[in-house]
Amino acid sequence: MKMSSMSVLRSMAVIFTTLMFIAGSAVAGNVVDPCGLLSKADIQAVLGQTVGDGKLTGSGVASAGAPCQYTVGTGGVFSILIKTAAPGETPQKVMDEMKKRNIPVSETKGVGDRSFFSSPGYGMVQLNTFKAGKYLVVTLLVPGKSEKDQKAAASSLMTKALAKI
Repeated sequence: MKMSSMSVLRSMAVIFTTLMFIAGSAVAGNVVDPCGLLSKADIQAVLGQTVGDGKLTGSGVASAGAPCQYTVGTGGVFSILIKTAAPGETPQKVMDEMKKRNIPVSETKGVGDRSFFSSPGYGMVQLNTFKAGKYLVVTLLVPGKSEKDQKAAASSLMTKALAKI
């Protein structure tokens, strides 16, 4: 199914909003600018496509911050969100809530303290990672890239971002 860039952005906004409601509100603490975690060059090197400037979007819940979103090639999107994990917010709790909403999840090893992929649809891949009290979400939707390739890219980019927190 081919979607316009605007439809993809709207879908991502809904997914991010849902994620943040699932996760709960953020805890006050060290706020990290998600646009400062990765450079365009970092993203381009991993994805092998041109990447636009990162921009904070208004699609996150205000108390949780906003994701930084980049355009990728023609019609692709990459975004990263970072927030302080709320009290009681755990990877298992987030995975269970996603499963209740019929969003497929699968754990992955070697990234952060605990990570899992979610597949919200439309060919989108999300890597959810908890590390040292932070909760990060990398979202990729790159037309022409397989799910396997997007997962590998998401892992690589998440690892680079984690090095800065």
